Amino acid sequence: MFRRSRLVATLVAAALLTAACSNAEPDGSSTVPQSNAEHHASHGAEGHGPAMALVDLSAVTHVATSSGRWGSPGTWRDGIEPDRASRVHVPAGVTVTVDRTQTADIKTIRVDGTLRFDPGLDTELRVGTLVTTPTGTLEIGTPEQPVAPDVTARIVFIDDGPIDTTWDPTLVSRGALLHGATVIHGSEKRAFAAVSQFPAAGDTAVSLAETPTGWKPGDVVVIAGTDPSDPTSDERRTITAIDGNLVRLDTPLALDHGAPRPDLAVHVANLTRNVLFTSESTDVSRRGHVMVAHTNNASIDYTWFDGLGRSDKALGYNDHEFVDLNPYLPAQVLGGDNVRGRYSLHFHRGGTDRNTPPARVNGSVVSNDPGWGFVNHSSHVEFTNNAAYDIVGAAYYTEAGDEIGSFIGNIAIRIVNPNMPLEGGPDDEDLHPDAREHRQDFGFQGDGLWLHSPNVRVEDNVFSGISGHAVIVWPEGLLERNDDGSTSKVFHDTANVPNGDLIGPAGTRMQIMDVPVGSFRGNQAYSATRGVQLFYLHTEFFGNGLHLEDCTIDPPAAYDDQLRSTFTDSTIWNVDQVGFAAPYTNRITIDGLRVVGDGTTDTIGIDIGHFMNQFGIEVSNVTVEDFGIGVRINATAGVALTGERLSNQHDVQYLIPDEDGGGQIVEGPRTADLDALERDNAHLEGCVPGHHSPGETDDDHSFEDEDEELDD
Repeated sequence: MFRRSRLVATLVAAALLTAACSNAEPDGSSTVPQSNAEHHASHGAEGHGPAMALVDLSAVTHVATSSGRWGSPGTWRDGIEPDRASRVHVPAGVTVTVDRTQTADIKTIRVDGTLRFDPGLDTELRVGTLVTTPTGTLEIGTPEQPVAPDVTARIVFIDDGPIDTTWDPTLVSRGALLHGATVIHGSEKRAFAAVSQFPAAGDTAVSLAETPTGWKPGDVVVIAGTDPSDPTSDERRTITAIDGNLVRLDTPLALDHGAPRPDLAVHVANLTRNVLFTSESTDVSRRGHVMVAHTNNASIDYTWFDGLGRSDKALGYNDHEFVDLNPYLPAQVLGGDNVRGRYSLHFHRGGTDRNTPPARVNGSVVSNDPGWGFVNHSSHVEFTNNAAYDIVGAAYYTEAGDEIGSFIGNIAIRIVNPNMPLEGGPDDEDLHPDAREHRQDFGFQGDGLWLHSPNVRVEDNVFSGISGHAVIVWPEGLLERNDDGSTSKVFHDTANVPNGDLIGPAGTRMQIMDVPVGSFRGNQAYSATRGVQLFYLHTEFFGNGLHLEDCTIDPPAAYDDQLRSTFTDSTIWNVDQVGFAAPYTNRITIDGLRVVGDGTTDTIGIDIGHFMNQFGIEVSNVTVEDFGIGVRINATAGVALTGERLSNQHDVQYLIPDEDGGGQIVEGPRTADLDALERDNAHLEGCVPGHHSPGETDDDHSFEDEDEELDD
């Protein structure tokens, strides 16, 4: 069902083309899908236009006429300090310093100059919508002068009722919309540490493997859960004292937090930071969000984003959907209020030029979000030493498929969709990752890290308490609605890919399925439904159908021959279903992976037994213990299994897979009879409006058939 429905959608889109790829329309205008640069440019108004309309200068009530402190009358026009419901403007060339806890609920603040928080004082600003323009700066501490450890700086997004859709039809308000420079630097704090001995029920302290930097009494910590069938088995406590590496807790632990082997690690994360962005309302529809839009000029260190986000992944988007998944058809507007793009910390189309400095997020926390936590959307961002806790959809995310950057040394705990869509959900039916694909609504299962773009470094991260996948790689370009209502699809730029010049020069669009993983090493996952899950990475399954739809070339043999993604030196344990699975995937190396189960019969350590796992799969030096099946392999595929250490109920299972069923178990490898791959790109000649692929008819690929399959 899953595989066939995706193929039908691809072929339907190809059959419904309304524009030529290489031909011009009669009026001379090009109908080729946008380049990445054009795509970013076309979305400029989404960040700037609606945001600027919210803080239009004609509505301003209070203007800072000279640099100074917020609380000084001399800072403001006519000496009148902003009060309740004020609409504030900080003009270019003016710096206003927040110097105290402000009690007035400000409606809007527009910053063309600089809004600064005094790093040596307790400060708070209560505001509905804060907008920095491209010339504006938000500064809350700097690397040279961070917010002092004994003070706090807070931005509270006020609750002044439901969002006024007459004033804000795009529902982008109620938050911080940051288009200029953003510099935030709280007091240094390590995000998490491993324990030196497993915590047990009744313990009033946890012993860490090292003394944690910046932790202190009053901080909130989370002890990661380890139960493979309960992703909510973590425990949250407050520190009462710290004696070296011994952290004392306010109340005893109620659960054991042990591992099946003494050398496996259990972790404790610290959620407290002294710079805080939060919402006054607990009603999801009235909470705030933070968006860094159309710029990568941001450095955010040791900041807590708590109780933010309005994109509710437990319910699903209801703003618009994409007809037949066709990038040439306009999106259908649904008009609902559960819109995409309202996340705790969202880098929105900042650009993916690898030669420009990335945005940085370090030592920060996202907690209590109904959607996604740390989001890279068509940007260049480095996420390091961060913590995500109590997230419904996904903790860390690359949203569109063209992103670059890294996720290094982060932790995610309790990433749980309460409906448990990977465990049957309320209707006792598993929901696949693409169950909401027609609304391009992904990452809703409770995932630690979701990668639409695999071209990021993923190293030394920890994922615990995951109702979906600890890591899922879904290398497809997102369909997005443009400001004029049209649809565009995201591609990757060959300039950002090793040996991408074998496909074409910089700026050439390429399918994201053909993009290798930047790096994957040193990661740990436990207490998860699934560990690492790959779909369609370097697949040949869609063949020319996908490339015909998008009018992109098939990679030449020289590129495919060197293409490989490697997953190495990582540890996965106490998973409920499978440790590492890779359907529809080719040209990967799994090396040095350690997967430890809990003895449950219906579990699999490494599953590469899919009918589309055909060639170029290398498994070496893996340790797989205490699963029902250690390694499951497609018997007709080109799989090399070497140096393995296996101890399971059944160590290796060879399977001749059936695309519609369980397949046939056999004793060993079989000879594969694979079709030759087409690389001559002759299919581009068929990229003409309204034409079918050779041999197709309308009856072969109907959208109704796909709906029936999705319902099966």
